[in-house]
Amino acid sequence: MKTKMKIRNIILIACSAVVLLAAVACLAGSIMSHPKKKVKKKIAVRLYGESIGDKGLRYKHGSHIYDPKTGETLVDSISWLHIEEGDSIGILAKENHRAYINLNTATLLTPLNYHKAWAFSSDRGVMVRNDSVYIFRRDGSVVNEEGFPYKDQYTLTFEHNYLPIKISDGHVGLLDTAAQWALPPEYKFIKHNLRHKLFNTKLEDQCIVYDLDLKPVLAGPFKQIDIDWSEGLIATEHNGIQHLYSYEGKMIYEVIFKSIDVMRYNTKVQDKNKNDIFEETDCYIYENYEGKCGLMDKRYKILTPPMFYDIKPKGKHIFFATFGEWESNFGTLIDDHGKPLH
Repeated sequence: MKTKMKIRNIILIACSAVVLLAAVACLAGSIMSHPKKKVKKKIAVRLYGESIGDKGLRYKHGSHIYDPKTGETLVDSISWLHIEEGDSIGILAKENHRAYINLNTATLLTPLNYHKAWAFSSDRGVMVRNDSVYIFRRDGSVVNEEGFPYKDQYTLTFEHNYLPIKISDGHVGLLDTAAQWALPPEYKFIKHNLRHKLFNTKLEDQCIVYDLDLKPVLAGPFKQIDIDWSEGLIATEHNGIQHLYSYEGKMIYEVIFKSIDVMRYNTKVQDKNKNDIFEETDCYIYENYEGKCGLMDKRYKILTPPMFYDIKPKGKHIFFATFGEWESNFGTLIDDHGKPLH
């Protein structure tokens, strides 16, 4: 009897354990299937296109801007997007329309109804609509509500807080960032030299070079002033004679040349080997900065201004000085004193 009782107790204990395990399993299943306990699925991220801005947005060229964190397309149907290195503002194009866009948020800063646009510089952007030029701040607001006339300028960008703008033929002025005239629109041209931070201009018969404070560095009734890449300011008189000044307007050399060469003429006499004998003339040919030629004597005295395309000796004392180039060249005869022969 005792043995049977022990077996019955063991069976009861085993059955209870099975029931307990089943209950635990059911409870665990209930917990796992409860809505509040569900594990959220992560959005599959597939990166493509160019990274833009500082917030991780990306641009698929010629298509759209999207957020890789959510997969959401933020701007679609993009024709192209101009991104200036290091700037958070780009130029958005959809077909023939332009707008400024914040690359961090993909929001338009201006309406998409402009036809030309240039990148921001000096904290100002420039766009054209209906042949009028408008200037923008970085928040997209317009500086000049009344636009300036657009005259097919290739580049309209502020440099060192100034913008050269053409009003009509022969009427160019310089705008500041407030869209006010820093130099009135009365100049024939205004060219900004970025390397040396100078403005090269011409006003009536005066050539004027200004610094960034718009103070004249060099001015005079020259034919032209060139800002050389590394040497200084080259002022050319109307007769072609050229002077070299420093970038601060100080005279360095009264007269400058690009080259000075010996000239030889054919004597029409042959040596014993039947080779033509050439001898030197009494003059040198010199070339100025623009490549124009003049005549100089053996003491380096200038006999003619540099007004010729080329000078060729026809004898010891006679030279053919040409004006035109290549097939169209024509010229005149001059002597070894630079005087014309009649």
